[in-house]
Amino acid sequence: MRFESYAQFFEDMILYCALKDVDKGFYIDVGANDPTLLSVTKFFYDRGWHGINIEPLTDKCALLSEMRPRDINLCVGLGSERGKLEIFEAGEGSTFLPEFANQNTRKSQKNILTLSEVCEKYPPPESRCSLLQNRRRRLRATSP
Repeated sequence: MRFESYAQFFEDMILYCALKDVDKGFYIDVGANDPTLLSVTKFFYDRGWHGINIEPLTDKCALLSEMRPRDINLCVGLGSERGKLEIFEAGEGSTFLPEFANQNTRKSQKNILTLSEVCEKYPPPESRCSLLQNRRRRLRATSP
């Protein structure tokens, strides 16, 4: 059987070695971005897994919803506190951190949820999450 990696540094293949005995697992992908390009979870989705994709960029979230119908796709940010946060959108270089934003970014407000809230509202099957992928840095949200 031939395997194709979608992740940047073959993280999906490395994780597969550890999780190959999990038949239909459940993942939470924080900062999912593109459903295929540089995706750590695409490989698992193709093998019958499903999960929650958390992606604050509206266009990327719409693409995830279109290409990953078995998944729950949330167009929010994830942080240590519930609230709202300004996002600086600049394609692949988007960030919630103003010190990393450049002058060519578009600003908008995004809802921020906690991981606990997400898991309460969309509990993993049998209360088990096989894989949590997080590519984002810490965030501090403002109170709603």
